[in-house]
Order: sequence, then structure tokens, then C-alpha cells
Amino acid sequence: MERVEIIPGLIVDEEMYERAVRGLEQHAPSEKLTWEAFTDEHNWLLIPDPDGAGYKGELVVRREEDCTIKINLWMAPDLRAGAKPAPHNHPWEFRAHVLMGGYTEQRYQVLDGKVHTETRSHDAGGQNHVPLDVFHEVTNVHAPAQTLTLMVCGQGRTGNWGYLNAATGAFEENQTDPTFKARLQALNPRLR
Repeated sequence: MERVEIIPGLIVDEEMYERAVRGLEQHAPSEKLTWEAFTDEHNWLLIPDPDGAGYKGELVVRREEDCTIKINLWMAPDLRAGAKPAPHNHPWEFRAHVLMGGYTEQRYQVLDGKVHTETRSHDAGGQNHVPLDVFHEVTNVHAPAQTLTLMVCGQGRTGNWGYLNAATGAFEENQTDPTFKARLQALNPRLR
């Protein structure tokens, strides 16, 4: 089986490609993906965690105002604040189709002034619907560097998305992280 290192820390193989193609056929049939596009470093971004390590690779298949479709390859959980919870929502509703591996997420909801949590596990063949008002974070990747998801996102919006303080239930609007761009560039040679 052919394996390709897209950028240091991000390796894909033929099985991932085949699963991505099948996922697109099932959930976004108007989109096509070639092996050349799947293995082109210009199509991938390695997303950094707060310490600068890549936790997820993203390949955007389509990005338009009303819809974004992307393939995610998960290496580690999405723990944006390290050991303490940092549940976030998104500026778009989406469905994540688990193509390989799986992950566990923690969902957070404020009811009667108290923060309640729910743990959900998502495995290959399943899907995860995340509405605009859901706060969550991926807390465990079942098969690091082998968990592949297809995100089909609805129309984006500005404002009104960010983080939920897990202790108090207070909403904190997303703020631009002044270190993010440097961490992103450090992991992605084409951006330097």
C-alpha cells in the first residue's frame, strides 16, 4: 500500500484515499477527489494545538459561502486549552461522517444555570451532527493518525460563536489567537 508524507507529521495512504472517495460518493456526490489532489501538499493544512504540535490535518474539498466540505485526519484530540476543558461551538452547522477510526467528544449544555456534560463516541460508519448551538470538544481519538472524517458544513455566520466556560457556563466570543498564524506556518512549509 502506497503511503505519502504530505508534510512532516502528516502521512496518508491508499486506504485513506479510497475511504475519502467513497465518503464523498455517499455524502457529497457532486465532489470528486483524485489521488494527485489527495496527496498534494498544497491541499492540506496541519492544524496546530496550543503547544504547536499538529493535532489534525485538513484537506478542503470545497469552500463556498453556503457550504464547506473537508477531509480531516485526526492525530490527537482537539483540546484547545490543554488539560482544562475549552468547549467550543462553530460558525456553521455540520455533519461529520467517520470514514475510518473514531473519536470521543464531550458535549456541554447549560441548563438552569449549571453546565451539564454528555460523552459521545463516534466510530467508522457513523456520523456526528453538530448544530450551531452545540458546544463540544474532541477528547479522544480512537486511532491516532488513522481516524478520518468527512465534514459537510452548512453556511457560515459571523459572531455568536466561541467558547463556553465549563465552570461557569458563561459564553466567551471567539477571539483571534495572536500566536495561531505563526504556529500554523511552523507546521506547514508552503505557508512560510
